[in-house]
Amino acid sequence: MTLFEQQPRLPDRGPFAALERERRRRRAWMTALVVCTVLALTAGIVFGTGADRALIAQVGALVGPKTLPADIAAVADRAFLTDHGREILTEVGARSAAGDDLRSSCEREDTADDHAVAGCYSGAGIVVFVPTDARVADAAVTTLAHELLHAAFDRLGSGEVWRVRDQLHAAIERVPADDPVHQQIDWSVGEHDELRDTELFAYLGSQVWLEGGFDPALEAVYARFFTDRAGLVAVGHSVTAAVDGFIADYDNAVAQLTEAETDAVTQRAQLDADRQGYELDRASYQTDADRYNAMDPVERGRWRQDWQSSDGTSHSGTWEEALAARLADLDARHAELEARAVTMEGLVADAAARRAAIDAQFADVLAVTKALDPTASGS
Repeated sequence: MTLFEQQPRLPDRGPFAALERERRRRRAWMTALVVCTVLALTAGIVFGTGADRALIAQVGALVGPKTLPADIAAVADRAFLTDHGREILTEVGARSAAGDDLRSSCEREDTADDHAVAGCYSGAGIVVFVPTDARVADAAVTTLAHELLHAAFDRLGSGEVWRVRDQLHAAIERVPADDPVHQQIDWSVGEHDELRDTELFAYLGSQVWLEGGFDPALEAVYARFFTDRAGLVAVGHSVTAAVDGFIADYDNAVAQLTEAETDAVTQRAQLDADRQGYELDRASYQTDADRYNAMDPVERGRWRQDWQSSDGTSHSGTWEEALAARLADLDARHAELEARAVTMEGLVADAAARRAAIDAQFADVLAVTKALDPTASGS
């Protein structure tokens, strides 16, 4: 505590001293009244025109950080920021975080279990999750733009913010009902309906582009912060499309492998059945051949036989002719079975190779999805 010396007491100046003291008191009260009136008027002007938010921004410019961390600066370079947008980002301050650091910095008790927070904005600045996998690193662009728009919304004039609010509520009505942004907004708002306007401003500005844009007045507000809002939205969609593509390719590969494996199982079952049929026919031939060889040579010529080849063609001839034809048919069938067995081995080897490739593909999809998970400390 700092103490000030008390002023010495002045001596009494005669019969008019009391009157002079009264005049001084009146002048003091009048001065105080004028000062209070000026302060009140100034406060009314400031808060009535939105200068309060400008004042906050100016104070932030004086005390806030003047540079951005390298990783955040790299993300900002891809976010289509105007000079004004980058100034706000620099004034507010931003840093990257993941895992426990992100959770503690962006703690929300009512966050949905199936919705991970990728960034936040508060008086402490902006916190952004930046994936380390280059294939999905641009997800941070959308997050950064979203949080920057929260800061920008706070800097809208008190009069302007109500006009923007009406424009936002009209804009969300134009967004198709199946657009996931509706669910995202509900997640972020939770039970804090007072946050709906700022969340609408952030989500619509960073993630939604309709044919021709929103109301020109609303687009003009967004244009203060982004040079190409359609391009910004496209960045987020490209990340989503890339991840969806990885998953779709994996699903297609699994479906094709499943079909191939099912076909291989069917072919294997048919090969086994044909082999059994071949073995039975071979045993039957051997029995007949043994009988023929044991018969008297004169007697052999008296017998004729009808037989059917493996292709279903009927034949008739001497016993010797029948046995020779049956043996040739069996040899052809054996060669065909052996060729099919080799093909089957190739199918099995191909399926094993494709299974290994699919396992690697699954690991890759898992790595990409994990890279997008802000809660994973290794992201």
